[in-house]
Amino acid sequence: MFKRVLAENNSGNLNVIHASSLARVRDRGVPRKGAQQRELDIIEDGAVAVRGGRIIAVGSTEYISEMYDDAPVFDASGKTVLPGLVECHSHPVFAGNRHWEYVRRIEGASGSEIRAEGGGIWSTIINTRKASDEELVSNILKGFRQIFAGGVTTLEVKSGYGLDKDGELRLLRLLKEAAGQTEMDIVFTFLGAHIAPQDGQTAADFIACVKNEMLPAVLEQGIASVQDLSCEIGDFTPEQAIELIERSHELGLPVRVHADASSNSLGWRTAVEGKALSADHLTYTPDSEIESVGSTDTVAVLLPVAEQFYLDERKANGRLFIENEVPVAVATDYCSSFQATSLPLTIAEACSWFRFTPAEAVVGATLNAAYAIGKHEDRGSIDVGKRGDLTIFDCEHPNQLGTAIGAPLVESVVIEGRVFQSEK
Repeated sequence: MFKRVLAENNSGNLNVIHASSLARVRDRGVPRKGAQQRELDIIEDGAVAVRGGRIIAVGSTEYISEMYDDAPVFDASGKTVLPGLVECHSHPVFAGNRHWEYVRRIEGASGSEIRAEGGGIWSTIINTRKASDEELVSNILKGFRQIFAGGVTTLEVKSGYGLDKDGELRLLRLLKEAAGQTEMDIVFTFLGAHIAPQDGQTAADFIACVKNEMLPAVLEQGIASVQDLSCEIGDFTPEQAIELIERSHELGLPVRVHADASSNSLGWRTAVEGKALSADHLTYTPDSEIESVGSTDTVAVLLPVAEQFYLDERKANGRLFIENEVPVAVATDYCSSFQATSLPLTIAEACSWFRFTPAEAVVGATLNAAYAIGKHEDRGSIDVGKRGDLTIFDCEHPNQLGTAIGAPLVESVVIEGRVFQSEK
């Protein structure tokens, strides 16, 4: 866990100096794609000045120390300094535990067999509806603590286990309550159309409910800044997804899409045609579809740990996305199925699983992840004017994030100029 240090910088004033590698990942106005995804813009013996929680200067230690000498100093000698990590795909509000499903998968059971045995997302929905507010907030905060320990400074969180208007509003409210008890900045996503209901309501009727009742109520509540939805065979068709996407755009709410997680559902094409911020999972997106869709600004959010957990027959073709000038992000998919909380481990796994370079994976967990949640204007890179959010690793070069698999390399985090140091 982390403890607050440098108590004198309550105002968010700080100089970080002597970083062996200060990876700026500069924001050029669009998400990184193609060859640019492997560029980290490293400054050796780098430094950054933060005032009032915002970055005001970046450069060499000599320059920052000479020009900006009026703030507490954090010496990052021998360390790698990255933009604050952005976890862009998580489902932290749920009750119940589905650990037995993993054993059944290993034993060879299919998803349909597990659902027939009482498992799957619907079982989480039932348990979550039954749980008290206190239990759910406690579960959220446990996840928050573990995710923060991995160096995350911005965390996207989804509803999705309520699956009716009152339930979804409740989960967003509880996420908001829990957000006041963590140092991370929390970005709220409404995921009403997570799966098709299994209580007799048709998918078409449910989509109408999300469109005409849930979305207006969420906007009235004023919490969620994004709508997420599923385009998956057995849940919602591309046509139903587009119906929700268009309604969301009409209401001024950006959209993300769960796509191609368990089969080829035309989810990637649907997300791009709907001008979604991102499409997530993409495990079964055909190579032909990636090539025919071509370059996009829609971010492909890939989940390497999830693919390994679900024992999928294939993996997302991350290399082909990059070759086709698609910006790629990586995330944990922390959820009721499996509680993956380490974004640094996900960066390492993205390297071995997708054959990404460490730089490609780092861009995927910083700048491109910020674009995926619509928060790129003030985070995801070490640029003047952005939030003073940094993640500091106990290694000399970002390449080591790909080789130290599972090692606790996070040394400190800086959030708006306030320093939190690992107690390990």
